[in-house]
Amino acid sequence: RIEVPSDAPTLDLGLDREIPDATVIPGTLVRDGDTIVADGLYRIPGDGTRDSPHVVSWDLLSSAGSGYRPSLGERSMPQRIAALDGKWIRIEGYVAFPLGGADTSELLVMLNQWDGCCIGIPPTPYDAIEVALEKAVPPAERHSISFGTLTGRLVVSPYLVENWLVGLYLMDDASVRFES
Repeated sequence: RIEVPSDAPTLDLGLDREIPDATVIPGTLVRDGDTIVADGLYRIPGDGTRDSPHVVSWDLLSSAGSGYRPSLGERSMPQRIAALDGKWIRIEGYVAFPLGGADTSELLVMLNQWDGCCIGIPPTPYDAIEVALEKAVPPAERHSISFGTLTGRLVVSPYLVENWLVGLYLMDDASVRFES
């Protein structure tokens, strides 16, 4: 647990967000300097702007599964996740591009390494983000398995097929920086 002063005022960030097919459940968000501490478990540095994006972890994003599992009738979205909706974030992860073709402005960023077929662990909706890049990446700069840092505007947008969660996170206006 992360210790914060007991008299620290709580933040109402995310409580006003309308997440499709979900009810936002209040948590405890407090500010500790330039960082938000969510539910005493997660540090979220940054302001959530393009110039100062929130730096988020896969552990934080995956925590949505603690209350949001539509196939089981659970539709509670934690406030800590709703607070990120519409905010600029930065996250590191494995990157997969669509196969073939010319320049592409879409990719998938994931917690685990996966090539779309045979290598690695396929992502769950909680540990993958569908990304729309501001600028297309030419084929020469794409590799079957890459690791990078992505910055963009996060959208929490559950994609359900007959109550089965297929996708949860989108990122718009993104840029990618590959690790060498």
